[in-house]
Amino acid sequence: MVRSALLGLYKHSGLMALQSAVRRQRGRTRLSIVLFHRVTDAVPRDGLTVGIEWFRDFCALLRRSYRVITLAEAFRYANDSQPIPPNTVAITFDDTYADNLPAARILADHRLPATFFASTSYVGSERSYPWDAHLPKMPNLTWDEVREMASLGHEIGSHSAEHADFGKIDAETARRELTESKRILEEQLQRTVRWFAYPFGGREHFRPEYLPLVFESGYQGCVSAYGGFVRPGMKGQILPREAMPYFRNLTHLELHLSGCFDWIYACKRRFGWKR
Repeated sequence: MVRSALLGLYKHSGLMALQSAVRRQRGRTRLSIVLFHRVTDAVPRDGLTVGIEWFRDFCALLRRSYRVITLAEAFRYANDSQPIPPNTVAITFDDTYADNLPAARILADHRLPATFFASTSYVGSERSYPWDAHLPKMPNLTWDEVREMASLGHEIGSHSAEHADFGKIDAETARRELTESKRILEEQLQRTVRWFAYPFGGREHFRPEYLPLVFESGYQGCVSAYGGFVRPGMKGQILPREAMPYFRNLTHLELHLSGCFDWIYACKRRFGWKR
């Protein structure tokens, strides 16, 4: 409660707006790609899960105060040197959980576009991820549901075929994961799949020498799951994303997106502390 009160004070004192204005004046523009996995009340909130009401409030906040763009636009800004408009955000989901469909409908109700990354061997299957073994059964999306999400105006990207760790597999397996998932998605959706989100998403989960394979397989861009902002001139790089369960309340999220915590993050990096 004390932390929430302090965050609210910082925001409503005008310091957040002032800090954002100074950043823009200095030409330090950037955008955030936010990342979700599960939106459900069926399991407690954790590193992959946010509640339904929190998500509704998040969508209302973004509709009211942010410029929400497609992932294609995010890559366009990364490939350009032009300043990025303030409060620009792109929304993504990973892992093909069935609760992504209600989330996609909520997003559509708020007229917010998103990209959903699917692991093709999990779609329409009873497979579950090892880290969910302690939870109630977490069903996966069906292909009909994935197609409905696309029909709502969202984009579908690849999260590989088997949710493979690209930091451990050999180059031939990596190429197969990239091409096979893209082929299946395009057959099922009858539309081009442009984006790839590598599984697990940490820096250690993707070998730099595999990045050319992403483009050789026909993708236009690649995203991670480690934190950071997208800045102009990041052409050809893996774009970072921010996992939303890290932010316990929306004021915390707003202050982060505005850059108010940048000096704290810089200190933590300097001293080797976790963010």
